[in-house]
Amino acid sequence: MDLSTGHILYEQNADDQIPPASLTKIITLYLAYEALQENRLNYTDTVLVSREATQESGSRMSLKPGERVIIRELMKGIAVASGNDACVALAQHLSGGGTTQPFVEAMNKKAHELGMTGTTFKNPNGLPADGQLTTARDMLKLSASYLRRFPQSLTFHSMTSYVHNNHNHHNANRLLNSYDGVDGLKTGYVQASGYNNVVTAKRGDQRIIAVVLGARNAGSRAAITSQLLNMSFAKVRESSPQGLAVLEEKRPRGLLPAVLTAHAPVQNGGPAPMVSIAPIPAPKAAAQQVMAAALQPETAELRAAQRLADSKMNQLAQTADASAEPVAKSQSSMVQRKTSKGGFAIQESSFQSREKAEKRARHLVRKGLPVKVVATKLDGKGRFYRVLVGPYASAEDARKTRDKLLDRGSVTVE
Repeated sequence: MDLSTGHILYEQNADDQIPPASLTKIITLYLAYEALQENRLNYTDTVLVSREATQESGSRMSLKPGERVIIRELMKGIAVASGNDACVALAQHLSGGGTTQPFVEAMNKKAHELGMTGTTFKNPNGLPADGQLTTARDMLKLSASYLRRFPQSLTFHSMTSYVHNNHNHHNANRLLNSYDGVDGLKTGYVQASGYNNVVTAKRGDQRIIAVVLGARNAGSRAAITSQLLNMSFAKVRESSPQGLAVLEEKRPRGLLPAVLTAHAPVQNGGPAPMVSIAPIPAPKAAAQQVMAAALQPETAELRAAQRLADSKMNQLAQTADASAEPVAKSQSSMVQRKTSKGGFAIQESSFQSREKAEKRARHLVRKGLPVKVVATKLDGKGRFYRVLVGPYASAEDARKTRDKLLDRGSVTVE
């Protein structure tokens, strides 16, 4: 399917039911992103791993009983390592206890909301379960909504490897390294289904989603998916491409299902900012003073940190992105600032050009950092665009990340 138009370019047996296997993890991450959006989760929240989670079979993130892991790492473990243990740990956390049942109910509520009429989920990771079924068309509906609402998810899905507890995990999506433009999404396998795949690739302004279910082996899965992508990109390059049909999609409510919000934790400080590189429209005059006040350092300690950051930024100037166009020295420094939502963010840089700010943000997102661009207008200085890394729950968390960015001279995640 061409994501921008919704045109289905090719299909075969698209409504046949088959076990989803690890494609289930797409909806698990979908709910996680909704929980982040609604401030039910924060990327730096700590999850206590249960023994039940570590006893999950199949692909695992290598979690240990009693281990404490932050949400961001669990989401990487799900997207890259296809961690069945990570899915259960996340589902238990959002369900408020040792059960995953509220989470599974929310998965099915969300599937119904998206018009996935041939799908039933039984667990959060796709391990074999009687009655757990999906269709290629339903997986297309889920994946299209997921990519439209949470494009930042590709930061994790495009990672080719991930290390946790000294275990190196490799992404099973072979096309990440072999097909131009592929940057996600998810593979899956159980004996009852064979080899499944949802792959997305972008070339120029065109993004294609291809779904393959029931391949005989991993090699044929990759080959068939490549063939679908080739056919699709050739089709959209035609002067007047004709699709077979337009995917019938339901507009999601954009809210976490009530069956889960009754159990999920709630953070302080209002809705959590999304990890997004889309610029936020400049606030109206009545709100500008509030934003300006919220972005000012609030303690002597933070002011000292800003002076230190200013000094170190001079050392980093030689290795900064070539597109950097700081408005003023103090505005391009990596400093801790209290956000208007009560968390802490690092102002990594600022630009007079929105395009350059977004380019810088995309560079940081590819490194696995939570980033957003905020448009701000200051009296007498015009509009500029802040590139913020965060939010972080505490000043200490922000300081640690800031120090890594400064001391290494480049952005790294692991």
